[in-house]
Amino acid sequence: MVESLALRSRRCRQVRLNIHPTAEYRRVLDILNSLDLPASVGSPENVKFAVLELISNSLRAHRERGVREPVRTVLRFEDGHLTVTIRDFGGGFDPSTLPYDLDGDVQAVDPNDSSFQEYQKRNNFQRFGMGLLVARRVFPSFSLAFLDAEGLQVRWGEGAVSGTLIRMSTEGTAA
Repeated sequence: MVESLALRSRRCRQVRLNIHPTAEYRRVLDILNSLDLPASVGSPENVKFAVLELISNSLRAHRERGVREPVRTVLRFEDGHLTVTIRDFGGGFDPSTLPYDLDGDVQAVDPNDSSFQEYQKRNNFQRFGMGLLVARRVFPSFSLAFLDAEGLQVRWGEGAVSGTLIRMSTEGTAA
């Protein structure tokens, strides 16, 4: 049996979502819930939750900045691995403000640590610092890049950042 993605029972290798910033959270959740993932990607619930967290963060950033462009999400299943790409123009964020080192061992991060409580308080309990942490824990292959207004990659702090590009894959997990 060839494994593939399925959206509303329609089999495909790739699903592209262009989610408008005014989309209702429930609608995004319904779309992700209608997505069937191959068994080889691990826990479908964890994968969907991680993707939903990141899309939700991107949509919030678009709304806060008044960005009308959609959040672009691509899920692709190929060679037994799921790859997810999420691209937004919500302004980016300073990774050093997270309550953990995004490049460190995220399995060892304790979300009950006081650094999370301080982060949440600093952000008026509007941000919890969990989206990227969950995604890093679910996807063994993960990269975060920042984009300028033209969609070209730039380093944080080395020019104007207009958005983020997240690429993550189940490659590296046992099938």
